[in-house]
Amino acid sequence: MRVAIVTLYPSDSNHIAGGIRMVSYNLVQALRSYPDLELHVVHCHSDIAEDRLERDGSVTLHFLGLSRRRLVPNLVTSVWRVRRLLRALAPDVVHAHVGQYAWAAVSARLPTVYTIHGVLAREREIYRGTLFDRWRYGLLAAYEERALPRVDRLVAISPYVRSAYAHVRGARWERIDNPVPQAFFDLRRQPEPGRLLFAGSITEIKDLLTLLRAVERLKADHPEVRLRIAGRSTSPDYARAVHAYVAEHNLEDQVAFVGLLDRAQLLDEYARCTALVLSSLQENAPMAVIEAMAAGAPVVATRVGGLPDLVVDGASGYLVPPGDAVALAERLSALLDDPVAAAQLGARGRDLALARFHSDQIALAYHDLYERLTRERE
Repeated sequence: MRVAIVTLYPSDSNHIAGGIRMVSYNLVQALRSYPDLELHVVHCHSDIAEDRLERDGSVTLHFLGLSRRRLVPNLVTSVWRVRRLLRALAPDVVHAHVGQYAWAAVSARLPTVYTIHGVLAREREIYRGTLFDRWRYGLLAAYEERALPRVDRLVAISPYVRSAYAHVRGARWERIDNPVPQAFFDLRRQPEPGRLLFAGSITEIKDLLTLLRAVERLKADHPEVRLRIAGRSTSPDYARAVHAYVAEHNLEDQVAFVGLLDRAQLLDEYARCTALVLSSLQENAPMAVIEAMAAGAPVVATRVGGLPDLVVDGASGYLVPPGDAVALAERLSALLDDPVAAAQLGARGRDLALARFHSDQIALAYHDLYERLTRERE
């Protein structure tokens, strides 16, 4: 069975930036154990300097480059290029992880699975600061709206997706979680007092300014508090505002920007943090939360999007209102004050993660879906 996974995929598997890249990499590594699958991974992006083809056993990686200087927008060019490649590959199933590639697949008249990772309508409400953002999200939404009624299966990675896309008539849904590999479950926790971890991009949707205000409040009663910000900046203006806040409020001793980490470094951060904290304005099923749960680290996050489906408030972590630095500081303080309770929350989160998110379990669910879709098309 030939399956084309069209997605955002890491060109460097040791440094993976972004949730979709992490999900796609974890899924491909788990699917490669199925001898009946011929996997083709397609990644078309301006982070690729030039086209290249890589083969690794049953997996073929197609990296398609896009120019950083262009007359035609890359969102348009990428759809053309992906559609042309898919027609040449003629897969039994296309598995798309972003809306524009779902459209490329259905417009090529190929059987298509579309896993929805983000709710574009909600994200468009946040990214409205520049003309480019408004234009980009408008085009992304247009591609997705054209694809939604034509894909063979929609995959919801959280119940939140189903509710946000309830308007799509006649959709055939599957419910499959995001995958996390065994290495996170094998982690031996050694939390350090006061050490907090944020793992994700530095961008408006993550609302790091609220998190910094919470750290500022914690500083008085918890002088040992240290926030580790692990991730790249995808919004230069917002990143400047975050760095400026740290400087203006004398938080240099409390906040460390550690950048994009490799897998070993990230595992070490999960092992040593007292808690993972996520202050987002909008989320679906963020990998940082799923990884933290698998690693046994308690989570403090905002009650938005799909997060209530992941974090059981008071049992595996805490949920607070978005934009509420006071509530965020209070919940973090409770974990810093009671390491035993924090460990109990983390252990419960690990149990929940093991039951839902292990890569082998998720790969089996997708393999079964590919088989069913192939049989339907015979």
